[in-house]
Amino acid sequence: ADALSGGVGQTSMSPEEIAAAPTIRSRRLDTHAVIKHVTATLLEVRPGFASSPTITEMSATAVEGLVFGELYGSVMEEILEETRAVDEALMAKITSFADEHADMDRDDVSPNSLNTLALIPEAHTPVDKLRYCVSFLEHISGHFSSPNKKALSADSLLKMVCLHLVVANVPRMNAEVAFLEEFARDERLLRGKEGYALVTLQASLHFLNASNDFERDIFLVDDE
Repeated sequence: ADALSGGVGQTSMSPEEIAAAPTIRSRRLDTHAVIKHVTATLLEVRPGFASSPTITEMSATAVEGLVFGELYGSVMEEILEETRAVDEALMAKITSFADEHADMDRDDVSPNSLNTLALIPEAHTPVDKLRYCVSFLEHISGHFSSPNKKALSADSLLKMVCLHLVVANVPRMNAEVAFLEEFARDERLLRGKEGYALVTLQASLHFLNASNDFERDIFLVDDE
């Protein structure tokens, strides 16, 4: 019943029909189970792979690569359906803003960041997506590290990430972040860069999803 609670209100389905219906998260749950089973079997058959945290991490990453090589499309299809409404609403706001500001000044936009952001949907594993997320933020920071530009504060970085998300116009970013929230392992997120990159993207998307005026919320410079 808990698995069916998200997004499902009152229903006329019989208990038998409810029990037979696939859960909203069934593909993700199955993928977690496959990854866990294959990893456990690998470490049992090859105990040397558990001899150090580094080797164990490499083994788990290799298993993820194999599993998502087969199941990524199916898993993302399920996530895309779940985030469809919010992603379509965000893309509509981005498209409207772009049409109204076709001649906007792009001095604060990093081409390398835009290129890296576009690679995130092309990656099919959590480790690869996170690597591009980290690189995306590093390119933004590097763009503002020149002597004639002030270093970015945390708030300024958040606005710059929002700016690049709007300019890049990459579809389904909410789904991409949802995938990482689902499958990025705690061990990887606790390293620092990866966790910070994901949290920054989460906050930026939340900001954009909630904003009804990108020009006011992102592009106006505060007088300090």
